[in-house]
Amino acid sequence: LGWQNGDFRRSANASVNGPIGDYQQGELANLSFNRWAGDFTLAGTWFNPETGLDLSGAAGFTFNGENPATDYRTGTEFHAEWAVTQHFNPQFSAGLAGYFYQQVTGDSGAGARLGSFKGRIAAIGGTVGYNFKMAETPVSLTLKVFQEFGAKNRPEGTAGFVTIAFPIGTPPAQVK
Repeated sequence: LGWQNGDFRRSANASVNGPIGDYQQGELANLSFNRWAGDFTLAGTWFNPETGLDLSGAAGFTFNGENPATDYRTGTEFHAEWAVTQHFNPQFSAGLAGYFYQQVTGDSGAGARLGSFKGRIAAIGGTVGYNFKMAETPVSLTLKVFQEFGAKNRPEGTAGFVTIAFPIGTPPAQVK
């Protein structure tokens, strides 16, 4: 759900993760969480189209279900993300960004052999965006690189993310 008031936009978001795929014990990687989870996030953006300054942030909680294959339940997680971005023109933007993650309740279940194992991590880095058209389809490409710090019970290092976004299908008719 989203609302707009002048240059300020805010939203309330909810998402559900369902267990999919086949969990195989002993595999190097399993691509599914193999558990239910629900995430609830509030977000806000202030964008001034005259100056190109964009201030954005989001914070939320993830509530995790038990993985029945491992009898493990990850605790409830708090997450926050922010960015200060300058749009230099309609095609190019750059700025600073960061995130913070804190597990607020401990892990549980017979599979939690290391105890509650609450994790934490923070990061700061840069973001670069480029908007273009590919055969009349608008495409947004974003690169973010973060240096993590303050880790507890989590790996710490450099994290990079690439996002490519574009609409699929025919856009709805514009209301005049």
